Amino acid sequence: MKAFSAFFVIIGTVIGSGFMSGKEIVVFFSRFGKFSFVCIALAFFLFWLLFNFFLRQGKRAEEKLARSKFSNIINIIICTILSSAMIAGCINLLSTFNIFVIIVAMIIILLYSLVILKRGLGSLEKANFLLVPVMVGVMFGSILLAQDGFDLNSGFFEEFSPWGIFYCFLYVILNMSNSCIVLARIGQNLTSKQKARVAFFSALALCVLLFFANFVLLQNKDVFSQDMPLLSLFEGKHSLLIRLVIMLGCVTTLFSLVYTSSSSVRGLCKNEMMTFVVCLVLPLAISLCGFGNIVSFLYPLSSVLAIFLLCDLFFISLFKRAYTKIHSCRKNTK
Repeated sequence: MKAFSAFFVIIGTVIGSGFMSGKEIVVFFSRFGKFSFVCIALAFFLFWLLFNFFLRQGKRAEEKLARSKFSNIINIIICTILSSAMIAGCINLLSTFNIFVIIVAMIIILLYSLVILKRGLGSLEKANFLLVPVMVGVMFGSILLAQDGFDLNSGFFEEFSPWGIFYCFLYVILNMSNSCIVLARIGQNLTSKQKARVAFFSALALCVLLFFANFVLLQNKDVFSQDMPLLSLFEGKHSLLIRLVIMLGCVTTLFSLVYTSSSSVRGLCKNEMMTFVVCLVLPLAISLCGFGNIVSFLYPLSSVLAIFLLCDLFFISLFKRAYTKIHSCRKNTK
């Protein structure tokens, strides 16, 4: 049960509005043509390795975060940007309804975000356990229905672009930055075997969905400029269903981001009003910039900031420990 819960939390954290709407996939993969499938395969191995690594290094990461103001500040900036995209995505999806529906829906989302601020990981796990299976199942079915003929027999490396590999790394790093705190917490409740299985199947599920979504988008390059490319492929009742699914993606990721951001804010300041303002009010204000603008311009910035965060939390200390071991071994041999 713990492993299933961890799996759903990871999927719910990574698959947000940018992923489910297709905009994030266009920015980081589809625009590089058929070579994007090679990048997705690379993303699978990176996710697998990093999920496994972060699940196992959780305790050290939490201890480091508790001591590092730099990491907390960077983490807050990243979470604020991503949370603003989730809120903007929700507003965008609700725009076809009347103002009353929009207000009620946003109040419900913000109220449960407050519950997560107060109660923490348990509330986050419950939300993801209920919402993620429905979200992934419906989205995968919709993507399969939308796909049409597309030649995959050749041309993967004819469209080779080093920028495609670079953006693949940025994509993985971005998603690891907003999920590393959650991974650190849930990893402490899993056995070694459970961590390995959760890491593998989470990476596999993400990249299978990413593969098919990319497949559909490459058949419809004219939608690349849309704020929500996948949504623009559907009409009528099917469009309403896709809106609901993307909305669930926004909500599950927003909940994880609120939880992650609150951990950092409380590490810097114990004032609960400040936590509320930073985790919910500030992203709500930034969301007014528009969903497409946030994903296109601020997501790459978040990826760069994520490099500093992950290095400070995980890799610098890892290199220090490796250097210490090598140095001690050399002394012993002498």
